[in-house]
Amino acid sequence: MKLAGIFGDRMVLQRDTENHIFGVDDKASRIKITIGEQVTEGDVTDGRFDVVIPPHEAAFDIDMTVEGSGKIVLKDICFGDVYMLSGQSNMELPVIRTTDVSADEIAASDYPYIRQYRLTPERDYKADEDYKLPASGWVSAVPGEIDEISAYGFYTFKRIYDKLKIPFGFILNAQGGSTVEAWMSEEDVRRMTDEAHLIDEYYGEGVLSGYLDEQDRRCARWRQDTVAVDPEEYAASIPEGTVPYELPGVIGGVTGSLWLYKEFDVDEDVEDAFIYIGVLIDADVAYINGHEIGRTEYQYPPRKYNIDPSFIHKGKNLIAVRLIVERATGGAVPYHQFYIRINGRKTSLEGTWQMKIEKHSDAFVAGRMLVCFPSILYKTSIQTIRNVSFKGIMWYQGESNAEHPEGYTDKFKAMIESWFDLFQKRLPLIITELTDYIDPQSEDTSKVPEGWRSIQDQQLNTPDIMPDTACVPARDIGDMFEIHTPRKAELGARAAEILEEFIY
Repeated sequence: MKLAGIFGDRMVLQRDTENHIFGVDDKASRIKITIGEQVTEGDVTDGRFDVVIPPHEAAFDIDMTVEGSGKIVLKDICFGDVYMLSGQSNMELPVIRTTDVSADEIAASDYPYIRQYRLTPERDYKADEDYKLPASGWVSAVPGEIDEISAYGFYTFKRIYDKLKIPFGFILNAQGGSTVEAWMSEEDVRRMTDEAHLIDEYYGEGVLSGYLDEQDRRCARWRQDTVAVDPEEYAASIPEGTVPYELPGVIGGVTGSLWLYKEFDVDEDVEDAFIYIGVLIDADVAYINGHEIGRTEYQYPPRKYNIDPSFIHKGKNLIAVRLIVERATGGAVPYHQFYIRINGRKTSLEGTWQMKIEKHSDAFVAGRMLVCFPSILYKTSIQTIRNVSFKGIMWYQGESNAEHPEGYTDKFKAMIESWFDLFQKRLPLIITELTDYIDPQSEDTSKVPEGWRSIQDQQLNTPDIMPDTACVPARDIGDMFEIHTPRKAELGARAAEILEEFIY
């Protein structure tokens, strides 16, 4: 006997409605579920079961026993309000990425009854019934676990929890970089887009995942080919032939690998140290006095690295950053923080650094990401939870459709209607407007692109054409060259206000 991966200790089920408990058991004919004095039974058919338990009021930390050919006891489950958090990386962004602007709020947070289940997608097209929910477990918004909770979800529902004092559960299926087409049903993809051929071309166990694995290998080979010097040698001292480089700043003609250097002085014993070197294009490895302190494999995350105090000594010290640039421009994105903090005191790192080109390379042309394949997220992350009960849906997406915004609303509307058909009910839907953003590598960095504006306008207008829908306005709380605004607490406060009026 095995339960679907979403069912585990500390899970949250939707209060005041029926809930499905489902899984597989090829040795039993009946399943019995016990919650306190409440007992529910159901049949096993062809090795599968789906037992519907009756509505339960809000409850904290109770046990559920599932009995078939074996016995499973789920501990500390709750009944409260469950929301699906969907879209792309701005919904996915974890609490830890917001510490710069919300450190005090995070430090003071201890919410054991705000919990999250992370639904990650499978990597192949196959028969719908063959997709499985991952057994990723439930985490709580408490010290030691809160860092991986959706920041937007947490900051929104902590405010509602403070008033209602009921459990909240998130099913986080958002995926960074995902297109709206990836969330659409296959029927709608075939009817409304020219991407259906990708489903046919990559259908079958191991076909799509094989393509993705090869793209990863190709990227690894390209990056390995950028190595032209001994990194241990270049990380420990400034080589000859460097040129001045003003940080922050984006420069052209540097595709391949390069090194950046900055010296700083210390006149005391170091007890704690931290460095923030903004957002770098594209991948980096950072060093202090030849010791690696952190690495990031892609552009968007701000580089925030804790430093072992033993790496720093009194006198002159050296920061070295090896940077891999995949396209024609690279460097450090403007309007981000650049500093080193030693024993609680910050020293700015903005200004003149030294730069040394390691190797010029041809530009790396990335393949299509999993989350840009049509209908793949509908199949793996929507169909698999069709029998899960929710209070509502929060959606934050559109960045990956901004280059081609035409028809976005029609696709989004079709997507949501297919979800409701699958769930056999309509649900309150909260969408979020994109924050303003300019790609620092674009030719014109003076204004938000028209495609981005188009998506924002379509999002704001969606409630006019879709019932039971509200939009959280957000364009004014972004940082112009930061696609992932860390101001999620401010955004969550807006969303909570709308949810309270719209649902509560």
